[in-house]
Amino acid sequence: MTKYIYLLLFFSLCKLQAEIKDDYSLKDENIDTIYHQLSLEEKIRTILIQPTISAVQEDEVQNKWLDIEKLYKVEGQYTPMLSDMMIRSAFMRGDNEVLQQQFMNLLLRNKGDGVYFPMQSPYSLLFHGLNHKPVDFFLEPTGRLVIPYLNTDSIQDFFQTNLYKIPTNILSQHKGYKNEAPSYGAEYVKAADWKEVQDILKEYDKPSLEVLLSHGGLIYSDDFVNDYNTLLRVFTGGVLPEKILERSCKKRLLIDEFIQQKPSAKTYFSLREEVSHVVRNLQKKGAVLLQNDGIIPVNNLTKRNIATVHIGVKGASPFQQTLNNYCSLDNYSFEKIPDAERLAKIKKETAKYNTIIVAVNGDWFEDGVNQSLYSFLHQVSSTADLILVHFGSGNRLKSLPDGHPFKAILLSFETNPMAQSIAAQILLGGIGAKGVLPKKINQQFTFGSGEETFKTRLGFAPEYTYAMADTLSVIDKVVYKAIRERATPGCQVLVAKGGDVIYNKAFGYHTYNKKRHVNATDLYDIASVTKIVSSIPSMMKLYDEGRYELDDTLGSILPRLEGSNKGSLHINDVMIHQAGLQAWIPFYSRAIDKERLKGDVYNKRYSSQYNVKLDKYLYMNKTARYRTDIFRHTKSDDFNIRVCDDLYMNKSFVDSVQMGIDTSAVKEDPSYRYSDLGYYYMKEIIEDKTKQPLDNFVENTFYRPLGAERMLYKPLRKYTKKEIVPTEYDKAFRKELIHGYVHDPGAAMLGGVGGHAGVFASAEDLAKILQMYLNKGSYGGEEYIDSTVIKAFTSIVKEGNRRGLGFDKPVLDPDISGPCSKEASPSSYGHSGFTGTLVWMDPEYDLMYIFLSNRIHPNQYNKQLIRTDVRTKIQSAIYRSLPEYWEKQGKVNSIQ
Repeated sequence: MTKYIYLLLFFSLCKLQAEIKDDYSLKDENIDTIYHQLSLEEKIRTILIQPTISAVQEDEVQNKWLDIEKLYKVEGQYTPMLSDMMIRSAFMRGDNEVLQQQFMNLLLRNKGDGVYFPMQSPYSLLFHGLNHKPVDFFLEPTGRLVIPYLNTDSIQDFFQTNLYKIPTNILSQHKGYKNEAPSYGAEYVKAADWKEVQDILKEYDKPSLEVLLSHGGLIYSDDFVNDYNTLLRVFTGGVLPEKILERSCKKRLLIDEFIQQKPSAKTYFSLREEVSHVVRNLQKKGAVLLQNDGIIPVNNLTKRNIATVHIGVKGASPFQQTLNNYCSLDNYSFEKIPDAERLAKIKKETAKYNTIIVAVNGDWFEDGVNQSLYSFLHQVSSTADLILVHFGSGNRLKSLPDGHPFKAILLSFETNPMAQSIAAQILLGGIGAKGVLPKKINQQFTFGSGEETFKTRLGFAPEYTYAMADTLSVIDKVVYKAIRERATPGCQVLVAKGGDVIYNKAFGYHTYNKKRHVNATDLYDIASVTKIVSSIPSMMKLYDEGRYELDDTLGSILPRLEGSNKGSLHINDVMIHQAGLQAWIPFYSRAIDKERLKGDVYNKRYSSQYNVKLDKYLYMNKTARYRTDIFRHTKSDDFNIRVCDDLYMNKSFVDSVQMGIDTSAVKEDPSYRYSDLGYYYMKEIIEDKTKQPLDNFVENTFYRPLGAERMLYKPLRKYTKKEIVPTEYDKAFRKELIHGYVHDPGAAMLGGVGGHAGVFASAEDLAKILQMYLNKGSYGGEEYIDSTVIKAFTSIVKEGNRRGLGFDKPVLDPDISGPCSKEASPSSYGHSGFTGTLVWMDPEYDLMYIFLSNRIHPNQYNKQLIRTDVRTKIQSAIYRSLPEYWEKQGKVNSIQ
């Protein structure tokens, strides 16, 4: 009955929508000419479609129509097991353009002309709506054929047509048919009485061959010879007129024309990688967020104490490991549902958490079974937000009562590691939830259920998602060569594209004694990168709040500077290093005891007296000692600024440091000169405006809300030296290995917190604030800085100076070396650091690159990393691994 209702609703549209695209194309004179040259036998062969690879006859070329599920097979080795429910869920919301293009590229790489799928297949939803017309609803095709082609604008498009089995009824039973194609337009329906309409409906219940051919239907044939002979008898015997083949034949000729316009396959990735990418996209779109009481994606991380409980796994699961990338949390895992005694113990252990994520593999809940688990969940829900992730069919969810304790329920139809990682990312906003439930579970979870969320944080994806792995592997070669040549003992390298981390590796060791490997979570002293992750975001936020103007002078904000040579310097000139300030001041040299010093402090030549090598042509006097009223080896109320393990500075000397900056020279006609001194003033401005120390402000305003807990000043407060990579053995100042303390002497003399240096971070957590910049000021669903402010600070602000406000920018002259690789776009920005660091963001490519190292170990005059351009060589390899880069160069499909 439903079918009849739809038919009456759509009849008036049939004439308008009947193969609009086909009718336009079928008027092509070339097709018309070819059609009239065909014999009856050739016309019959033309309308028969064999979805197989084999040829009809040895001397005849057969088009290659591939079953869509065969596209997953790679050299007979890789055939993923995918749930029909998951595939349907992935397609049901729509927005399937990316997957359509991916499947078509797999077809082209398999040298296919078109792809076929049965109508009951979930893949019918993938191409739903393309070239459809209302009558298709009633003719009940057996399958569908999709052919990719390039349209007149050289853009890939698709042509679709239904395929039908030869009906048992040859002739129409409706009296309106007699050797001519029927016309069921609005006028016909108006003129017909209800008896005639009923006859029409009967015709569509069991369509005849006459009806199918009159609508231009093509015949699905899995027995070509038999079907050919059947049709030949129908037409040679005069049962149907040859004329009725016209629309079907011309449609088939049109398909041949499309095949001549077949696009070229893109072959950037291996076939296995491409199949894996399709599978991953299906799993991303297929997970269904059945319920969400405003908790997904999980936000307000500073207010949440999170634990995970994963049942059905042994040890930390991929689900839990992925969650750990977003924030600090505690994990519990069980192979089986714990008994009542163990659950009681877990209840005590989890009492401190206000958010508990429960993940279960397989069908876990039945009436009368596992009541102890359900009771446990209800009890903890009184003090914690509960989130359920079910890896399985979802059928057991029907046993959940209306009063279940979960604030959110996510259903993933797959249990594999990829599906688990995707589920974790959906919970924390690394991936948006898009799935739609393709079946009814119960009255709570009905067909069509599914909340939609959007990506708000960094995700984690395989390299092949965006980059060519073979080209990206150049990174490993460059790094290993650098380590062999002692450019650095080790490093971390991270690449994020499209908001997803696609490469994140740790190389080498903390030191050359090779006792401790570098881990991805280890913290590096990021040196001057501190400027753009501490001072500059703070200044951006203050500017966003209207608390100063960029052309304000230092004297107008810091009254003590009024009338001095610093008072008239503008904030924006200080930020772009064009205020005429000195590059730096060796403050520790001013603390040397001159009475005990024999000769000058430094000399360019080595001698028995100048035997402390600081750089290639710089040696320090061995008689240099520090004044005991400034530095001591024991802590006291006055000597409470710890600059390393065994040295403390008198807190009063901080004023001397500030005075040294205030009284330093300023160039009268300033040009660009990189200077740290301006960022001492930035620190002071931020602390004056916010009424709190800089480290407290940035950690509470940015790092902790971002989930960047392994990014902070003074890391020994929270982490051990095993987790912190050492820098230099400081022969000039602290006379020991600097480990866990900032390398920069000026920042060390400020207690480890400088506006120019002092932050330690892992690449993983550093990426979070950098992605906030690429997100135009937002991350995790929160806006930290207005997008217009991000744009202003990351753009060139003064002609002749490449710098943004705090950020470095590319050198546009190809003959001059710069801070980044030549492939970086003019809109890109970043910063490097003295310890051997570089971070760079490129909005044009939505690309982030992080390189962290301790190249100054064991001494800062090791310039090998700089001489061999390690950082920019890696960056160049990253760009060259992107198909997008080559397409911008006009080299489509190139894998150079």
